[in-house]
Amino acid sequence: MKFYYVRHGQSTANEARIIADATPKLTDLGIEQATETAYKLTDKNITRILCSPLIRARQTAEIIAKRIGIDPKDVLVVKELRERGVGECEGKPKDMESEMYITLDTQRGFEPQADLIARLQTALKRISDEIDITSGEVLVVGHVTAGFYLQQLAKGYSRLSEFDEYYHMPNANFIEVEIK
Repeated sequence: MKFYYVRHGQSTANEARIIADATPKLTDLGIEQATETAYKLTDKNITRILCSPLIRARQTAEIIAKRIGIDPKDVLVVKELRERGVGECEGKPKDMESEMYITLDTQRGFEPQADLIARLQTALKRISDEIDITSGEVLVVGHVTAGFYLQQLAKGYSRLSEFDEYYHMPNANFIEVEIK
């Protein structure tokens, strides 16, 4: 069982080099990136798209949907796919290495790792259910930190100590994720 995972295109927060909250939209470059990714996905037989409720992910999903022949109204928004809450860091310049946003637990008001893992396990179950009922492939559009956790959970890992070394997924890149 597998799905494709795409990180959203460049957002205004990425461009400004700040930690995003829920509001940033795609930049012109982000729109171009999403369009280019859509072209790369045209031969993957995607028949279902799920995405985070955050606007940058929804915009990316809708751009891809239009290009591959899915009505953007049919994109399924899954609230559990939203990005990790990072408390006092949101809306401010990045002040730590990227990996710290993965490994910190509740410091600085971060969403607790246990809560993030439970939320993304719910999202993974929803993805699995969609894989079971669709005739083609499933695409999931989300974010860098939540996406990393989701990919690790798909591998069967359930604790941070089991996770692979952190990989910072570039904007609008996609990977195939196998669910174990």
